[in-house]
Amino acid sequence: MSISRAVLVVAHVTLVVSLCLLAASGEIRISHSNQLSTTDGDHECRFWAMTAPRLPESTVINHLIIGSSSLKSLGAVNYNGWGLAYYNSSEPRIRRGELPANSDPLFDQAVIELAESGSNVGVGHVRRASSGATDIPNPHPFVRFKGGKWWAYGHNGGLLKPALKELIGQEYLEQNPLTLGDNWSDPRVVDSDLYMLYILKCIEENGWNVTLGIAKAIDDITRSTWGTMNFFLTDGQTLWGFRLGNTLYYYWSQSPPYYSAIASQPPESNITGWVSLSDYNLIILAPDCSPTIIDNVMTVTEFPTPVVLLLLMLIPVSVAILHREKPVKRKAAQARV
Repeated sequence: MSISRAVLVVAHVTLVVSLCLLAASGEIRISHSNQLSTTDGDHECRFWAMTAPRLPESTVINHLIIGSSSLKSLGAVNYNGWGLAYYNSSEPRIRRGELPANSDPLFDQAVIELAESGSNVGVGHVRRASSGATDIPNPHPFVRFKGGKWWAYGHNGGLLKPALKELIGQEYLEQNPLTLGDNWSDPRVVDSDLYMLYILKCIEENGWNVTLGIAKAIDDITRSTWGTMNFFLTDGQTLWGFRLGNTLYYYWSQSPPYYSAIASQPPESNITGWVSLSDYNLIILAPDCSPTIIDNVMTVTEFPTPVVLLLLMLIPVSVAILHREKPVKRKAAQARV
């Protein structure tokens, strides 16, 4: 065997071994089975979010007040308060209430304010508390300023707080103030606050690439604990929605009024056009754009940097060897003739 052929073989073997090691370590994942599933009626909290060139006033009011499954009507079961947010600048305007949405006149006033805002992003949440403080206005949407942006986030589900705190790490917890409680060990801390913080930490660690950050966070959390993980996240320009364990639907209006929306369940009795997402789906919505759906967010994790460098180094070596050997073989064949 020639030296160049030996180098080529070694390169190919190294490539195969690298990929096998990645698969064995879990860095490469082809798919995930749907581990959790529930019906519309048996999970806590509900949320809604919409993006549009300009939020359509009548549609927003239908979704949040009038519809048979509007957030207002769902407040009868999700009775631990309500929260709404919209962006007219880089910073969101937040409205919250401690009373159930279906019996709080301030909810209707806040919805009308949101509907008339002219914003391109609006979000809403009604809470049925499963973690942390309950005698407070709904803390959803949680809001944090990181990476030069204001982020708003809402969660529908439940996760174990000790597992989330371990993933986040004490140093990062100390660097980021909690929303509720005197310290991160306070029982009033809400699991959703920790969930949001870990997602943002992973986004930050991935150079503020939101999709990669979400994929990393979901991968880590599902390895460490179990729970229901539906959420929405927005930076005021783009809206991300994720489903795992509870129902989540989306709607894309392709005729006036133009908008895209996600909701824990369709807000109106006419559900035509509302599409159910599946577990591990990540949907990305933005004004003037069609929805982007990643079927399985677990498949978008990055290769570790050293392996990427190794693979990139092997490709040109292999190509160079192959091109070098072809003329040699042709010359040998001509000499024999």
